[in-house]
Amino acid sequence: MNEQKKTIWGFLSGDGFFQPVRALTIAGLEYASKTKAELQGLLEEKVQQERYEECCIIRDELSRRN
Repeated sequence: MNEQKKTIWGFLSGDGFFQPVRALTIAGLEYASKTKAELQGLLEEKVQQERYEECCIIRDELSRRN
């Protein structure tokens, strides 16, 4: 039988996490290629800057990777 393979497009972070394009949001696109360590550092920066909306986006990205 001739099975067709589906090609899945997405982003691969520096620490090996693959995120399919269909799972991305416009807000989260900026963080898709970051490693977990980079995201954690960004989260700490944004908390200090009181940029809480961005903190939520980064927090959600970290949650997806756990």
